[in-house]
Amino acid sequence: MTRQTEAFRWAFPCTLVLLLGVLAFLTACEQNTPTVAATPECPECPELECPEPVSYEELWKSSAHADERADAFVHWDEDDPPVIPEDCAKCHSRHGFVDFLGVDGTRPGRVDQVAPVGTTLTCFVCHNEAVMDMYSVAFPSGIEIAPVGAAAPCMQCHQGRSSAGAVNAAISEAAVEDDEVSADLSYIDNHHAVAAATLLGAEVQGAYEYSGMAYHGRFVRGEEVFTCLDCHDNHSLELGSETCFDCHTVLTENIRDIRVDTTDYDGDGDVSEGIAYEIEGLQEALLAEIVMYARDTVGKPIVYESGAYPYFYIDTDGDGVTDPEEAVRDNRYDVWTPRLVRVVYNYLFVANDRGAYAHNPDYVLQVLYDSLADIGADVTTMARAN
Repeated sequence: MTRQTEAFRWAFPCTLVLLLGVLAFLTACEQNTPTVAATPECPECPELECPEPVSYEELWKSSAHADERADAFVHWDEDDPPVIPEDCAKCHSRHGFVDFLGVDGTRPGRVDQVAPVGTTLTCFVCHNEAVMDMYSVAFPSGIEIAPVGAAAPCMQCHQGRSSAGAVNAAISEAAVEDDEVSADLSYIDNHHAVAAATLLGAEVQGAYEYSGMAYHGRFVRGEEVFTCLDCHDNHSLELGSETCFDCHTVLTENIRDIRVDTTDYDGDGDVSEGIAYEIEGLQEALLAEIVMYARDTVGKPIVYESGAYPYFYIDTDGDGVTDPEEAVRDNRYDVWTPRLVRVVYNYLFVANDRGAYAHNPDYVLQVLYDSLADIGADVTTMARAN
C-alpha cells in the first residue's frame, strides 16, 4: 500500500465525521430558531373630539367679574350724580381698584375719589405691576396677612367689611347690658363677600369671636394650605371640583356631600349628610332663635330676606313672612341689643359665604354654635367643632 493510499484511508472517515457534525449543528440551529408571530391588525381608533381652546378673555367674559348687568356694577347708575362712592369703588369698578393700587398716580392703599359707573373688573385690574408686587393683604380687623401670593387681589375684595373688633367697639360705646336696647346700636355692615376671611378664620377675626373661646385659624387640608386659585379658575371663577375629589370619596358628584367625621353638629341625628348640611342646620336654628328673641325679648318682630340688603326688617304684621312691602330700606330693623348685634352679625357672616363649608367648616361651625349658646338656644344635642 502506497503512502498516498494510506493517507486517504485515514482522511476519508475524518472528513465524513466532520461533515456529519456540521450537518447536525445546522439542523439543530434551524430547529431552535424562534419564529416571529404575525402582527395582529390594530382596530381603527375613533377620532378624538378635543375641546376647542378657550381664550382667557372668553373665560373672563363668562365670570361674575364681567357681568355688566349685575347689581354689583349697576347699583349706582340711578344715583344723582351716578358715581360709585369711595367706600365701594375699590371692588365695584375698574377705576376704583386701580385707584386703590395707586397705579393712577395716587397714594396706594386707599381710594381717593369716587369712580364713574359703567365698568366691571377688567383684565388690567389684576394684571399690572402693582398686583405683581402685592405680598400682603390688610383685613378690616387691621391684621395683615402675608404671604398670599397670586390670591392677593382676590383677598382684597373678598374679605368682608368688618370684624369682631368693630362689633366689640360698637357694643362698648353703647355701654348697655346684653339684653338692653340702645339707640346707639344698629346693624353692623359685613354683608359683602367674606370668603377670604372665612378661609383664614381666627387669624383675621372676620366673624364675631366670643371671649374665652378658642377658634380655628387658617383652614389647612392635610398639610397643605389652599388659596383661592387652588380651587377656582382665575378667569372664569368656576370651581374645579376635581380638586376636592382628589382626596375625598363620596357616593355622589356633589361636593356638598363631603364630610370627614361623624359628629352630629346640628343635632338632627343625621351623621351621613355632608358638612354643608350640618352648617345649614345650625344656621336655620340660629335664625329661628333670632326671630324668637326679637319677638319675646326685644319686643319687636323681625324677618329676614336674604336677597335684600340690609336683610333684617321689621315684621310689621307679625306673620313671620317677609312681604315685599316689608323688605324696603325704610323698614329695616331698628331696635338692637348687644346680644342681637352679635348673633345677627355672625348669622350674616356665614350666610354671605356660600362656600363656607369648603373654605373653613370648623371655624363657621364654632361661630354658629357659640352664637346659639349666646342667644339662649338649647345646644345639648348639638356639638361644637374642635
